[in-house]
Amino acid sequence: MKKKILFRIIAAALPIILILLVEVVLRLFGYGEGYQLFNRVRGENGVEYLVVNPNLSKKYFKDTDFRADSQFDLFLRQKTDSTFRVFVQGASTVVGYPFYRGASFPRLLKHRLSRTFPEKNVEVVNTGITAVNSYTLWDVTDKIIDQKPDLVIIYAGHNEYYGALGVGSSASVGSHPVLVRSYLKLKNLRFFQLIENALTGLMGTGAQNKKSVTETTLMEVMAKEQEIPLNSEAFVAGISQFEGNLKRILDKYERHGIPVILSTLVSNEKDVKPFISDDLDKENFVESIEENKSEVHELAQNNADAAYILGQHYLERNPDSAKKYLHLAKELDLLRFRAPEKINEVIMGQAHERKLPLVDMKNIFESKVPNGILGDELVAEHVHPNVEGYFVMADAFYEKVKALNLLEDWEHYVPYEEAFDDIPVTQIDSLKGKLAVEILKQSWPYDLSMSGTKPVGYNYVTQNPTFEETTAINLHNHQEQWQYLITQAYHKYNEDGDYKKALKVAQTLIFEFPEQFKVYEMAGEMCQKLGDDAYAEYYFKKSRYLKSMKASLE
Repeated sequence: MKKKILFRIIAAALPIILILLVEVVLRLFGYGEGYQLFNRVRGENGVEYLVVNPNLSKKYFKDTDFRADSQFDLFLRQKTDSTFRVFVQGASTVVGYPFYRGASFPRLLKHRLSRTFPEKNVEVVNTGITAVNSYTLWDVTDKIIDQKPDLVIIYAGHNEYYGALGVGSSASVGSHPVLVRSYLKLKNLRFFQLIENALTGLMGTGAQNKKSVTETTLMEVMAKEQEIPLNSEAFVAGISQFEGNLKRILDKYERHGIPVILSTLVSNEKDVKPFISDDLDKENFVESIEENKSEVHELAQNNADAAYILGQHYLERNPDSAKKYLHLAKELDLLRFRAPEKINEVIMGQAHERKLPLVDMKNIFESKVPNGILGDELVAEHVHPNVEGYFVMADAFYEKVKALNLLEDWEHYVPYEEAFDDIPVTQIDSLKGKLAVEILKQSWPYDLSMSGTKPVGYNYVTQNPTFEETTAINLHNHQEQWQYLITQAYHKYNEDGDYKKALKVAQTLIFEFPEQFKVYEMAGEMCQKLGDDAYAEYYFKKSRYLKSMKASLE
């Protein structure tokens, strides 16, 4: 009897043992991807840092040719006592699309906190990845916890339908949340990767029927289920998916006593019409509005285009009604690249239930625009802020950190106006971002007839381009590397005596190379030439500190 039991145990355990042996062998031979959130790197000063793994996005974008954007913010592998460490979770808005570099709100926040606390090592680590949703945020949470954050900021929700593994996404493995989360756990195993790759090789990926980012916009590549009506089964599934993942994320942070700041989401409602709407005789509808027919209001309750046209009609006549119908138009939009209000309700509900600090970003943005109707003033296209909008986001989080008293002694508090004047974004990066937006607005889904194609031969500047415009175009066309062109710009500005522009270049370089003392010296020299000796000393002190770190290791 005992032998039979032992035999059954061995028989049951044998497959597991074999899988473990194969897993070990595969790892020894370097097969597959590690999918770690952070990679170790050694800085120019000899110190070990961690940085977001550039290959991590491969885990989430199954059967696509897309490699997601992310920011690469170095932070110390060994956290020091003087370090204030913040992690930011989200997607393309967190990354800073379309301006990137110093325009992303995590970097703007780091810049201002570093000035406020010059004696501290402020680390604001951007873990955002373009086109992901709450599944990815949940998947990386444990790895963020391992790095002992002093604060986590979450800004996410726009990609819940079409982001990687979402209910309407082309990069999907199923619609059941338990299945998707199990898939993400298994994906860490080389053995599972081997099986998946073998099955893909045998069955094919179906890529011949899929659009590619080389052919069209990322938005079209990711949107498999293009029409998701309000309160439909897929709509409800997306809300449930977001709420379930957010709860699990917050549970983990709560168990480890890590402070979290949540934020509501912003959308352009005034200047972006619905991408896809039910059919509407627009000419007849406009005539009905002019004739003040009662049925226009009833139709606008159920048709996105009707609601948008009615909202635009009311803009000059009745701002309150305009706001109501423009918001409704966004809610009724069948193509859900703008988060529905239910997402914000989930975020606010979790903040209230758990007594978590909330930045009501939607309300803050609306307070800064005419009649509280958010449009192009602060948002570059449908959801991504412009440079000023990203600054408003960073300012809101800066003020929330202050209100929460997470750091003591705000003697060097940087006021709004001073911080706004010191936005560390080059004109070159700003123009490059504007160029990307202009091209996007000529592409799908802004122009549905452009499905499967990209604008050809579009010229942002046609005559007498400035140095910044020429450089931005070269960057957009990948004619030169950013580091090379931006360093050239620094020397040009310095020679021309345009020290403020040169300072912004140096500040941007600091974000990219925070371990290199030379870039701090470049910023300090420009501050000196601008007559700001106190600010110059701030940068020279940072430079001397990095030099001393390097010397101590030699």
